[in-house]
Amino acid sequence: MQLTLQPYKQIQGTYVHIPFCRQKCLYCDFNSYAGFGADVMADYAAAVCREIAGRKSKLPVNENASIYFGGGTPSLLPLEQTAQIVSALKKYGYWQNPREASIEANPGTVDLKKLQALRQMGFDRISFGVQSLNDAELKTIGRVHNAAEALEAIELAKQAGFKRINADVIYALPGQTLTSLKNTLMQLVATGIEHLSVYGLIVEDGTPLQKLVDAGKIILPDEDESADMYEFVQEFLAVQGFERYEISNYARGGAYSRHNLVYWHYYPYAAFGAGACGFNGIARFTAKANVSAYINAVNSGADLYDTENLTPAVQFEEFMFMGLRKKSGINLMEAKERFGVDVMAKYGAALHPFAAKGLVQTDEETGTLRLTQAGMEVGNQIFEIFVTD
Repeated sequence: MQLTLQPYKQIQGTYVHIPFCRQKCLYCDFNSYAGFGADVMADYAAAVCREIAGRKSKLPVNENASIYFGGGTPSLLPLEQTAQIVSALKKYGYWQNPREASIEANPGTVDLKKLQALRQMGFDRISFGVQSLNDAELKTIGRVHNAAEALEAIELAKQAGFKRINADVIYALPGQTLTSLKNTLMQLVATGIEHLSVYGLIVEDGTPLQKLVDAGKIILPDEDESADMYEFVQEFLAVQGFERYEISNYARGGAYSRHNLVYWHYYPYAAFGAGACGFNGIARFTAKANVSAYINAVNSGADLYDTENLTPAVQFEEFMFMGLRKKSGINLMEAKERFGVDVMAKYGAALHPFAAKGLVQTDEETGTLRLTQAGMEVGNQIFEIFVTD
């Protein structure tokens, strides 16, 4: 008789990092690079396949483990190389019967033929980096597509057979107004897509955007304007039937991102590619970020990963941070089972002031602790309760 392992004792998702971009956006601090040609992309795909073949996972891979190709711009990778990586994932058991197989794409990097080929490979969800449907805003942040190309990409994805489509949107962009944000969201909702990821712009240290803002060459919306945009996003999407099921993610018809839920549930996941970070429940493994260094390390058999061993206290802290991002919150029984912590006994007093203000709620029937809609606005203050000294 085969024992059924708990979800947190199995690999529940696999991430593949494709670090190539046509042009680096001004705000981006992700591990991505512009300017690489077809030869490097071919060498990179071959190295990813070798990494997959050489991985010895101590945890079993759940047969329904999700797949996610992120970047960078995975849609820039030639189809031949994408197919090679997909084939390796299938051969070595990471791609079996995934609950979701998702790929990121940027408008202007796909046509109907490429989208049809991706769908035939088994990808059933696609995520477009739209960010805005205002051409002036797109140009200011260094995006290489325009609004028409973004809307066309969504329509082509539908024609190719993708029924699960996400669009990423950023608010508080340079020069953005409440009206232009409303126009972007109205047009995206009108396409019929069932998922939106909506983020406030963060000016990351060391990015070109930071330098331009510091020099006064780019002016961002002020705090009041940003707050108005945030409130509008919540109110507008709720009226349109989108459930805010995670702090920055909205879905209608229950079309949640099944792969991202793996992260928010704090389940183990495998990861392949330059700078990719995997998690086995007690440690994180991050591959070399530089493309050439990654390829050389894989090909030579040199040490590829930086390992971060997590103490039980840090594991619990991260479980709380990730789980409380979800509208459904964290399961108190699971917290006790996985980490030996009675959350309410240990943290109930610290949580009480937030509960009194209607920012957190416990549900005895479901045994959960969660942030309310208002609580999501001040989530970081609540997360600090669980920070390990």
